[in-house]
Amino acid sequence: MTSQIMEETQSFASLLLVISLAFLVPVTLSRFKRFRLPIVVGEILVGILVGTSGLGWVNSHDPVLNLLAEFGFVFLMFLSGMEIDFSNLSFSQSSDSVNSDFDGERLFWGPIQIGAALFLLSLVLSAAISFGMAQMGLVQSPWMMTLILSTTSLGVVLPVLKEKGLSSGQFGQTLLIAALIADFVTMLLITIFVTILSLGLTLEILLVGILFLAFIFMYRFGLFFSNRMPGARRMIEELSGATSQIKMRAAFTLMLIFVVLSEALGVELILGAFLAGAIVSLLKTPEDEELSLQLEAIGFGFFIPIFFIMVGVNFNLGALFGSPEALLLLPILLLAAFFVKMLPALLFRLQFTWPETLSAGALLSARLSLIIAASAIGLQLGLVSEQANAAIILVAILTVTTAPLLFTKLFPEDEMPASRPIIVVGAGQFGLQVAGHLLDHHERVVVIDADPERIKKARMRNLEAVAGCIAPGDENVALYLNKAKTLICTVSDTEEKFRICQAARVVFGINRVITLLADPAESPRFSRLGVKTITLDLDWAAFVAVLARNPLAYELLTRTDDHKELREVTMRNPRFAGKHLHEMTLPGDVRVLALRRNGDLIVPGGYTQLFEGDSLSLVGMEDCIEEARQIFREHSL
Repeated sequence: MTSQIMEETQSFASLLLVISLAFLVPVTLSRFKRFRLPIVVGEILVGILVGTSGLGWVNSHDPVLNLLAEFGFVFLMFLSGMEIDFSNLSFSQSSDSVNSDFDGERLFWGPIQIGAALFLLSLVLSAAISFGMAQMGLVQSPWMMTLILSTTSLGVVLPVLKEKGLSSGQFGQTLLIAALIADFVTMLLITIFVTILSLGLTLEILLVGILFLAFIFMYRFGLFFSNRMPGARRMIEELSGATSQIKMRAAFTLMLIFVVLSEALGVELILGAFLAGAIVSLLKTPEDEELSLQLEAIGFGFFIPIFFIMVGVNFNLGALFGSPEALLLLPILLLAAFFVKMLPALLFRLQFTWPETLSAGALLSARLSLIIAASAIGLQLGLVSEQANAAIILVAILTVTTAPLLFTKLFPEDEMPASRPIIVVGAGQFGLQVAGHLLDHHERVVVIDADPERIKKARMRNLEAVAGCIAPGDENVALYLNKAKTLICTVSDTEEKFRICQAARVVFGINRVITLLADPAESPRFSRLGVKTITLDLDWAAFVAVLARNPLAYELLTRTDDHKELREVTMRNPRFAGKHLHEMTLPGDVRVLALRRNGDLIVPGGYTQLFEGDSLSLVGMEDCIEEARQIFREHSL
């Protein structure tokens, strides 16, 4: 009994050390402004320091830590599934109406086609290199090494694109879809490969299909629950606060259902957890944004850091440096990691410039959680040696550190303008009024309409206007849409409006799409696309109420003769990260009115700290606002 208590105390002591390190790593790394090491890399490095290859303070066989680390990995895959924006993949039946207007070449080489072809070529190259290394006696299972090399890291690609303001637009969306396809298909192939290895090539391999049937069933059930049972939906909303947190409990239950089902079917847990996260992504509404933030807080605040630190704890540095074969394997794997992504990424040249193409290949070369997980699975099954596993972890650390830096160096600065255009579709009276107001506030506006006469009227108002249709077959229009930050659709016909919004979201990857609807009943199908809708019956009443209570705010937003501006800018300058507002001297009369961080709206004070990714609402004179925008958007590498 006494020994059992001592063991439990030791486990909690080790857990305290790991959690303390998880707290100290981001604090320490935030002090290094020039050399910005990803936090997960720091967590792996401190794990090496206190683990088997270092000071030995943490036992790699600690059952409590191993359970928490495994759950952290499952949670990471769950959150990865939640990151998918299915509205950009166009699963709706209406997609045919969009595709009918596309020319053959642009349709064939859309984001999904480029992503799929890139992964297929990457898989072939990985297989060739893996079998070559097997012939040299450097790897035990060429098939497993093929899948390991084929991975990428959606978890690295997404934040880098967001930081650069490139997650919207066709280039950013094509990169995200390519990373998504690589991650998902690799997980599926690893699952099938391990199942075949465990059970043999029998009909039992079809058990993997049960997992996908469960995915479809749970998704359909969720839709039925949301759309056909409003009473139950209201009950869920009522139980979402305080001590109930019913949505959070439902998310954890769903994740564990798929994890347990995966275990029962002999399928890898990563696939089940990923599919559970994808269901949450499909079913969540804008009102569920808080749920996403809560899940991310729990995952990245506790479980996921334990996983990465334990990866470092289990890292066998002696196995790597004690073997000549392993030392030879490391540079070969590192070169292969870049080669199998950079070469297939030349497919990007079919749609993008050479600098964009090369930078895409560099960013897709980043590896992190999935390559480490795949290697751990191979190690557990005896398909990957200790030496190879250590080399793979080092490759992950090196690629996740260098790939984002290469991307920044290769991507052309002129492709990241401070002010990308706002597209107004429809040069009718309302559309021209909207464009005029935006122009008065010094935004770059491009009006698009198929009617040449309307385009003439727009140009007479000193507006930049282009005659054409919202379809990639129209190269003149596509040139603007590929770079747009926002699209406002003002056409009157509802079906035409839906087609335009769908093309903007699905084909051109524009994240912020806004349209006006007369019928509130039409709002759900637009919302499923990720389109922000404004309805006359609901939103105008709220706007008038705000105007009645805050007349000065309305005047600030609408007047252009006082040279005062209210602008939003994303803080991307690492020199200001962690600084308090009172420590900063902003140009002229510029003030930070509000900031949004991880979905939370904050009214700042002098001691409010700024962090990269914060959206700041600035108010002040026009020229001072523009100077402040440039300061906050600077990159210091």
